[in-house]
Amino acid sequence: MTGAYVYVDFGAVRIQQYLARTPALRGHRAASNNLARATAAASITEVIGDLAEVNPEAGRADGVVSVRFPAATGGCEERVRRLQERMFTHLRAALPGAEFQSVWGEGESYLAVYAHSLQPKVRRGQVRHDLPPSAEFPLAVPCRMCHIDPAVGIEPVPDGELALCLDCSVRNVPRRQAVADTRSPEGQLLQDIGLAPAPDSFTDLAALGSVASGRNHLATVAVDGNAFGLFFRALADEGGQDARLREAKTSISTALSLATRAALASAALELPLTVEREQLCVVPHVVGGDDVLVSLPADQAWWFTLTFLKEFERLVRKETAEVLDQLNEVRAGRAGLPALEAPTASAGVVFAHASHPLNLLVESAGMRLSEAKAAFRGRQASVQWLDITADGAQHPGHPPVALHLLRNGDGGQTATAEALSRLVQVPASHRARLTDALRGSGPLTAAALADRVGHLDAIRPFLPPLDQINQIDQLDVPSVSGIGLGAALNLARWWPCA
Repeated sequence: MTGAYVYVDFGAVRIQQYLARTPALRGHRAASNNLARATAAASITEVIGDLAEVNPEAGRADGVVSVRFPAATGGCEERVRRLQERMFTHLRAALPGAEFQSVWGEGESYLAVYAHSLQPKVRRGQVRHDLPPSAEFPLAVPCRMCHIDPAVGIEPVPDGELALCLDCSVRNVPRRQAVADTRSPEGQLLQDIGLAPAPDSFTDLAALGSVASGRNHLATVAVDGNAFGLFFRALADEGGQDARLREAKTSISTALSLATRAALASAALELPLTVEREQLCVVPHVVGGDDVLVSLPADQAWWFTLTFLKEFERLVRKETAEVLDQLNEVRAGRAGLPALEAPTASAGVVFAHASHPLNLLVESAGMRLSEAKAAFRGRQASVQWLDITADGAQHPGHPPVALHLLRNGDGGQTATAEALSRLVQVPASHRARLTDALRGSGPLTAAALADRVGHLDAIRPFLPPLDQINQIDQLDVPSVSGIGLGAALNLARWWPCA
C-alpha cells in the first residue's frame, strides 16, 4: 500500500471522571497537569524513540495520543505491541489510577483510518486495555484523599498529613508547579491570555463571584462538538476522490483543535469578572479536540458558556468554509447527497455549592450535555442546565435551549436574552413565588399572581398567547420567546446581572 501508515492511538478511558476522583482543586489540577505533560508531543517522542513518530495529522487533545509509522516496514503487529508496552508503562507512571486503551489500523490517511477502522474497533471493544493494579491486601488503610485505593504511605499536605494512595501521591504537588507548566490546560490558557492565576481552591474560586451570588456556588461546564463525526467521515470518504480534499485532510483536525483553545481563551477573557479583576476566573480541567470541561463562579457561567459556543461556532465555520464548499460540491456531483453544515458544539451546565463533590458534578454535567445534544439531534448548538441547590440532583424540569435563542449571529443578545435580563430584575422572592404557583397550578395562576404584584410584563414573553393560556397545563409551554416560563424562571437564577 503506497504511502500508507500504521496509526496507533492511545487514550485515557473516562478521563473526566478519573480527574475528579479527588475532591480538592489542588489534586484535580495536578492530575490534569500530569495528563497534559505525559501526553505532550515532546514526552511522547522521547518514549517511542525510533519505533514511530507523533502523528502530525491528528489534532491535540488532553488524554489522547496518536502515533504512526510507515506500513511498508513489515512486522507491524509486533511493532505495535512494543509501542503499546512502552506507552502504557509511561502513562501508568504519570497517572497510576487511570484506565487506558489502545487501538490501531492501517491506511493512507488518518481521517480515513479513524473513521473506518479505529472508531468501529472502539465501538466493538476491539482494543487493548491497560488497567490500574488491584489492591492485593484488603485490610490496607484506604487513601484519605480519594477513598478509592489503598494508601501506600503518609505524606504532608497543606492541612497536615494524610495516608495517600499512589495516584493521590502523584497529585500531591505544589500548586505553582501545576500552573506553571504551559503544557497543562490551565498553564496553556494563562500563557494565551496573560492574566494572574486562578485561586487555589474551589471555595476561593466561588468567592470571586458577586455579593448577590452568595460567593459560595460554582458552575461545572462540559462542552462537546456536534456533527464532527459526520463531517470527518464525509471528508475521509470523499477525500480519496478529490485532490483538494486530500490536502485538507492532513490539517483540518489540528485547525479545529486550535479553534477549541481559541474559543476558550476568548470566553475566559470576556467574562465581566475577568475584566474586573484581571485574573483567570475559569479553571480548565480538560481541553482538546472538541471537548472541554471547566469550573468557574456560578454567576459567570452563562456569560462563559454562550460566548464559548458562539465563538467556537464562528471559528469552526471559518476553518471549514472552504473545505465544506469543496466537500459539498463533490457530494452533490457524485451522488446527489445533501449539503453538510459546519459543525457546532453543545454544553451541559451544573450549578452547585462549592463543597459539592466534583465527581458528581462532572457526571451530572455530562448527562446535561447528552440531553442538550439529543434534544436537537446534534444538529445545532444547544445547552441544558441544572441547579442542584434549587432543584436537586435529578433530571431538570425543563427542556434544553438552542443557542440561537440566546445569542444572535454576530454574538449579541437576542430578544429572548433581553427578556431574561428584565425577568432577573424581578425580586428573587417574587420569582420563587411564581415558580411555586406555576408548579402547583399552572401558567394561568402564575400570570394572575404576576399581574397582581405588577410583574406581568416581565413574564409575558415566556407565556403563550393570553387567549390560549387557560388551555395549557404544562410547566414549560411554547411562547413567543421560545422559552417557557418554567425554564425562564429557572434560568434566571444565574443569568447575567442576577
